[in-house]
Amino acid sequence: MLRALLIASLLISPALAGDSIVVSSGDKQTAVVELYTSEGCSSCPPADRWLSRLVEIPKDDLDVLALAFHVDYWDYLGWKDRFASADYTSRQRELGANNQQRTIYTPEFFVNGLEARGSNNILDKIRHANAQRAPLALQLSVSREQASLVIELHSAGERETIGQLHLRYLVYENNLSTDVKRGENSGETLKHQQVVRYMSPASNLQVNNRYRIAIDPAWNPKQVGVAVLVTSPGSRHYLQALHTPVASLMTQ
Repeated sequence: MLRALLIASLLISPALAGDSIVVSSGDKQTAVVELYTSEGCSSCPPADRWLSRLVEIPKDDLDVLALAFHVDYWDYLGWKDRFASADYTSRQRELGANNQQRTIYTPEFFVNGLEARGSNNILDKIRHANAQRAPLALQLSVSREQASLVIELHSAGERETIGQLHLRYLVYENNLSTDVKRGENSGETLKHQQVVRYMSPASNLQVNNRYRIAIDPAWNPKQVGVAVLVTSPGSRHYLQALHTPVASLMTQ
């Protein structure tokens, strides 16, 4: 398994349409792997490193949107995680409730909303998701207008057979590191990939959707990507996801 995780990444470039980046989803589902983690948790760095290796696997082998959500419930133990958000803690609680968990913990993985413990279990769930036909197709277009990213999402498909769907937009950032000064990881330099830096509120998915995200000056423009996640209300069922790096827009 470790050998598989160390496969060199294939370089896959999204299509450029003028000043926009345009990507489309495939016929099968992209698996969404969510890691709930914290810089204040001594058990989390190995999980962070595992997620970093996961994103190196070529898309043809495993089609994955990996997201690292930093939670805030470790912040009171001596080290405040600069990437943590109460919104991400709330999301973990929602997924935990969906899985009938009595408590949430770090590090915790979910694959398409299902709790996954152990590397083999995570990989099995990814492969299972990748084998499922996607119930809808997505086309994502990202452009830049001054200090904002403008996202347009087209979603074709028979809505009558699917029911109400929710949509979230996310911004993630790669190649982050922190020199931890206090807490359980004091003295460690922690490195992170696919860290969620922005998550929109859930909204109803339409055939055509448009959304604007203000660019945070704290983001490294060369390391930022945009993702879209479509689920049933309450994130109980995951239908499709799509993501793309946007460095070419951010560095204009």
